[in-house]
Amino acid sequence: MGIQELSDALAISERRRREAQRLSGVGFWELNYQNGTLYWSEEIFAIYGLEANALDPNYEIFVSLIFDDDREFVDAAYKASVKDGTEYNIRYRIKAGPATKWIEARGVTYYDSEGNPERSIGTAQDISEIMDAQQALEHLALHDALTGLPNRKLFSDRISAALNLARRHGFFLGVLFIDLDNFKRINDRQGHSLGDEVLVGIARHLEHSVRAEDTFARLGGDEFVGLLTGENEQDIQDAVQRVKQSIEGTYSTEFGSFAITASIGVTIYPHDSDEPDELLRHADHAMYEAKESGKSRICYFDAKRHQSNRSRNQLLVDIEKAIENDEFILHFQPRICLRDGSLSGAEALLRWFRPDGPTPPVEVITAIRGTSLEWELDTWVMKEALAQVRRFRAYGLQGPFSLNVMPSTIENRELPSLLKQFLDDASISGENLEIEVLEVSSIRDFDQANEILRVCKELGIRFSLDDFGTGYASLTYFHSLPVDKLKIDQLFIRTLLSDGGSLALVKSILAISDANDCFVVAEGVESYSIASALRHLGCDYGQGFGLAKPMASDDYIAWAHNWDAQVFLDRMAASG
Repeated sequence: MGIQELSDALAISERRRREAQRLSGVGFWELNYQNGTLYWSEEIFAIYGLEANALDPNYEIFVSLIFDDDREFVDAAYKASVKDGTEYNIRYRIKAGPATKWIEARGVTYYDSEGNPERSIGTAQDISEIMDAQQALEHLALHDALTGLPNRKLFSDRISAALNLARRHGFFLGVLFIDLDNFKRINDRQGHSLGDEVLVGIARHLEHSVRAEDTFARLGGDEFVGLLTGENEQDIQDAVQRVKQSIEGTYSTEFGSFAITASIGVTIYPHDSDEPDELLRHADHAMYEAKESGKSRICYFDAKRHQSNRSRNQLLVDIEKAIENDEFILHFQPRICLRDGSLSGAEALLRWFRPDGPTPPVEVITAIRGTSLEWELDTWVMKEALAQVRRFRAYGLQGPFSLNVMPSTIENRELPSLLKQFLDDASISGENLEIEVLEVSSIRDFDQANEILRVCKELGIRFSLDDFGTGYASLTYFHSLPVDKLKIDQLFIRTLLSDGGSLALVKSILAISDANDCFVVAEGVESYSIASALRHLGCDYGQGFGLAKPMASDDYIAWAHNWDAQVFLDRMAASG
């Protein structure tokens, strides 16, 4: 090969390299220690929002363009890599005109025969979109999606931190449990959209009623909790009165005005326990006493009075009897494949119909939390669900069929053998069963849970994370457990077509699932237009009242035999 041919080949190779850099958005830089010059490729100028060769860069200019809070550690990290002869790999923020961007930079340094640095070369890439998505997911993992307030996980962390400070400095803490009186009527009569609007307004009132160092959180529904600090008990009591006054009153919306009152339970440290969970539980008990006293009341926790309060204990007794007497039943909500309209099993949902009316599942779950009844009820659900699955299979219905279990069940080493026994009793394979993990953030030992789930997966059982996108199921937990599916919380699905934030989050979750070979189920699909939008976004399955409500097993069998996939696809197409 002649000189010209070599020259042409080199030019072609260089063009290919530059084109690859341009397409990938990765820029190249080189710092020459002999003359102090810094070379930037066109891609790096573009990252900074500059025209190519708009300035002659040097190390000082590079440092000056770093975001103020990051400048010192970036400079130190680079110099340390040069001194130690290690690779330079760091993420930091830069000032690119009026914008702030996240950069991931890598580099290595070359040295002369005496060990002096000659030049450093490396790459830089704009990772702002990745960091924004990660920060959004991290924020959602610790905050309530509707109100923006902290969620249970973040609130528990803040109680723990506040208790440590209170022990050292001797100040008082007040833990509040707030429940809005008769709020269910607003949701039932006016709809959840208006109810959500009122909840957001109450959250803002709570934030403005106290000092910046105090905290409020939303646990779900119309339940809020608060953490107040004071020099003495009177400070706490005064603050509680301000909180009550701030949230009670008339809330005006475009649909009318609504009078809101609240029942508030309070417990005070150091008069009460120094355990975060116990403080919250005692505030909860005090709140129920406030409701029983006539609502719109403040009730302070009293240990002696608490001993005589048997309402929760009575509910636990009733639940135990209900398990023994098979008073619970399971309803099944169908799950639809959005790609071809086929029926893809159903989710088993707990129902308890008592003589005085149905008891909501959330009340059952709240009552048994932290007791042995968690395992007993989950055992009943697993056995009953698999018995029903056997019946469905006899009618030619395909799965998988899913059920929900508590976090403590996932950590119970008896789970794999129990599931194998129930599968054998029902004469069905594990591929027919999918287990949804509730409140994943409450799992105490992820290593043990991971081990137990992997043993269960050897039976063919699949696992999914429920309510993904909320504080209960963050990206961290997704990578900590061997899950096969993600279930997007209905809050984001319900507002998919009206809220850009929900749409962006759903897209992010779908991208994460695709990158990890994981299926996605959308909960709360209330219309064919939402189903159509989810299908176009690449979501695998849909579930919700817009497709089919939960139903008794006999009704599910009849419904499934009448299901027409083509009609479903036609309705989606017509709505889109």
